[in-house]
Amino acid sequence: MDRPEFVRLRAGLTTNLPPASGALIDAAASRLRQRLVSSVMFAQVEVEVTEDPERLLIALVRYRPGTPERQVSSFLEAVWISELRLPGLDVFNFLAEDGHVELESVTGDQSSGYFISLHLVATEGSAEDFENSAADYETPPPVTTDAPPTKKRWLRR
Repeated sequence: MDRPEFVRLRAGLTTNLPPASGALIDAAASRLRQRLVSSVMFAQVEVEVTEDPERLLIALVRYRPGTPERQVSSFLEAVWISELRLPGLDVFNFLAEDGHVELESVTGDQSSGYFISLHLVATEGSAEDFENSAADYETPPPVTTDAPPTKKRWLRR
């Protein structure tokens, strides 16, 4: 979809439905943040809520150096679909250039009674951005307590 058509459809959605607010938009921001942070593709994830109907959610991330922009776009589309898209209409538009991917999207439907819009900017990161990310995904050490050991019970059928 070209940008002018996206802008026209977004305007239609944002004119005919109220924006998500309060707990709805906060939950959407939390889901988006969690999904981006949990991915090894991204670092320095920032997600904020605004009052701008064209971008109720804004996000800025750094993606792994050397990752093709097409792959970043594909992953961001999957995140949008799985975490934020509502059952009604949704439209999105990508701008991808060397080292830079932008996703603009909006979704809404009459039964939900609101819309959510997003503007996400992903820029190519550096190796330093991802140095500590491996440590974030290591298995934590086992929890130790002073409680006496318990007997293991084996289930039998």
